[in-house]
Amino acid sequence: MNFGIYGRKSYFKDTSDSTQMQFSVCEAHIQQHFEDPDSIQYYEDDGFVRSNMDRPGMNQLREDISAGLIDCVIIYKIDRVCSDMMDFCTFYTFLKEHSVKFITVKDGIDTTTPLGEAMMYLAVIFSGLEVQTDSLRITDNMNHLAAKGFWCGGRPPLGYSIIPLDLGSKSHKTLTFNDEEIQYKNRLIDLFLENHFTLQNMETYCRKHGITSLSGSFLSTTQIYNMFTSPHCVQNTAAMYDYFEAKGCIMDEESPREKWDGTHGIMVYGRTMEKKVNGKKRHMQAPPEKWRISIGYHEPYMTDQRYFAIIGQFGHNTFSKAPKYDLPLLKGALRCKCGRSMSMSRKKKVDGSVSTWYYCPRRMRAGAEACDMSQIKADLLDEKVLEVFRAIQHDPSAVKRYLKEEKRDPSDSTANLRAAMERCQSKIEKLTGTLATNAGSAAAKYIVSEIEKLDIEYNSLRKKLLSASANERRAATHLKSAMEKRDEIIRLLDNFEEFSAEERNEIAKEVLSECVWDGETLFITL
Repeated sequence: MNFGIYGRKSYFKDTSDSTQMQFSVCEAHIQQHFEDPDSIQYYEDDGFVRSNMDRPGMNQLREDISAGLIDCVIIYKIDRVCSDMMDFCTFYTFLKEHSVKFITVKDGIDTTTPLGEAMMYLAVIFSGLEVQTDSLRITDNMNHLAAKGFWCGGRPPLGYSIIPLDLGSKSHKTLTFNDEEIQYKNRLIDLFLENHFTLQNMETYCRKHGITSLSGSFLSTTQIYNMFTSPHCVQNTAAMYDYFEAKGCIMDEESPREKWDGTHGIMVYGRTMEKKVNGKKRHMQAPPEKWRISIGYHEPYMTDQRYFAIIGQFGHNTFSKAPKYDLPLLKGALRCKCGRSMSMSRKKKVDGSVSTWYYCPRRMRAGAEACDMSQIKADLLDEKVLEVFRAIQHDPSAVKRYLKEEKRDPSDSTANLRAAMERCQSKIEKLTGTLATNAGSAAAKYIVSEIEKLDIEYNSLRKKLLSASANERRAATHLKSAMEKRDEIIRLLDNFEEFSAEERNEIAKEVLSECVWDGETLFITL
């Protein structure tokens, strides 16, 4: 039987059980209840919270289960997987679909029996209840602080610094002016309003004129938008109250409209949230009906008229995002050597035709000091990939050149490890025979010591063999997957003209695990 031991430890709880301790407990359980496992693989996520299922170790475990490399998943405790019932049901259904056994050591749950399966679901429910209770308690406390106008935590808005506020029995935090940041933000807003810029115009202007963020990097459209629309610095006027109420925000009862007199700033709590997108959690702006609006304890530095002028200019600069031209083959698949996904731009020629280029957005926004990658014509790189695809089409063995190879010591092959184990076992048998005929001699204690050393070496070799066996099976599975991708490549090339540009792009993204351009060489992994 092939075992997969999964361990996870959160960033936020230093007292939680270490992954190595979890692995040790699970190993002991295997030794106690199972004889001669075929392999043991370890999957570790150190520094990931249980609410996020998109973890490297968990993703690798799923991949190996899909490849048929794991027969049984063992974890220390059920909350090491997750605490959300829907997430767990999805994970457990995935295990059942692949006939994988599931054991939690600490909870004493074995899903091979109906009672064990029911106990497992109860354990997940109680684990999730604990998380939700803590979350509600924290949220209620934050809502209470925000309603009183205090700062609830996190980075302060641009133009403010955080200072402690002593109110006698309790100490809270509030915002105070940061004059340098206020001047910086006001200069940018003046440029935006006076020139009637769009966000993209504003980003381009800043890049051309060397205007950067306070940290020294080029400004992106997202950074500019978030900076300009932050409402904390705006006067709490009746017009602002009506603006938020019209958006459907939650208006705090302790901050009625008659108190919005323009003397304080605005406190907005719940403006951002985490949301799952394609199975991954993203930090994004919450819908306005989730925002809680109250009067802040801090002072404002922006009038409501200036804020409305900014919002009004955003409204005038709307445009259609429907693509005008076909997608290049590698859009979404190509990465720069610096790790960023490469974007594309188009240039109109004198004859009216359009050329497409790939470029690194890090260089575009942060300059050549951050990344020295020059832009490259899309047709050139697309053709390089098609050349590789044609080579794979005509020669099946060419697939192996584009598989990701793991560096392994030749001595760690299964054949070498088995030979080393046999030599070790032979030495132990000889020493045991010698000990039997010299049990009363002074050399007996040295023979016993040598046998103990060989036994440790034998167990170490055995662990390496289990891991090497799994690695070899994984390599065979990767090759099988690559051959399936070769079929997709052949389908693409045979029907290239019939496919739309979007369909070609989707197939390319499906078959390419990695596609990296370093300025001279295109590195491809299937």
